[in-house]
Amino acid sequence: MRKTSGVSLMLLIFLSLCLIIFSLLSLSGAVADETLSSQAADRTTEYYAAVTSANNLLAQIDLQLAAYLKEAEAANEADASKASSSDPETAGTTSPGNKNAANHAENSGTKQKETAYLQLCSQIGKDIPNVSWEDDLLAFSVNVNEDQILQIKLTISYPTSDDDTLYCIHTWKIVNTSDWNADTSMNLFRSEDLS
Repeated sequence: MRKTSGVSLMLLIFLSLCLIIFSLLSLSGAVADETLSSQAADRTTEYYAAVTSANNLLAQIDLQLAAYLKEAEAANEADASKASSSDPETAGTTSPGNKNAANHAENSGTKQKETAYLQLCSQIGKDIPNVSWEDDLLAFSVNVNEDQILQIKLTISYPTSDDDTLYCIHTWKIVNTSDWNADTSMNLFRSEDLS
């Protein structure tokens, strides 16, 4: 009978253990990656759902601002027609002095339209409940999840031409609504766990 030292058996056992350990490490890494990508997908979905809600609210604001603009222009035209009908001497004359006066009246009319428009804009909270007027900015927020909101602030501008926008985005950011508490717990080995 032939005696062996058992080196080949020990080598086989060692290689088997190495393969098992590496496969378990690969499995735990894959599970961790899947958890991370699932959380990232959930956060992305929550963010874009909030962006969609914010865009819907922006569409309402856009319509309301256009209505305010029409209302301010209509009020100014009514005031201008009252002023021109009350001053029959300057109606129909085109002297150079009257042209300067007409330009001045047009500029002051634009300022009056802008003032009336901004006054109407400051009351937007009555027409759209989720929107507020803060420091000459329109502000609103949309919930992203239980810990974050999407905060949006708009700068209102009076359009000087038909191509101008009624507002510019001043702030568009995610704000944390809860305090971050780091997980400082550590799972340590204790001798009581053995019994």
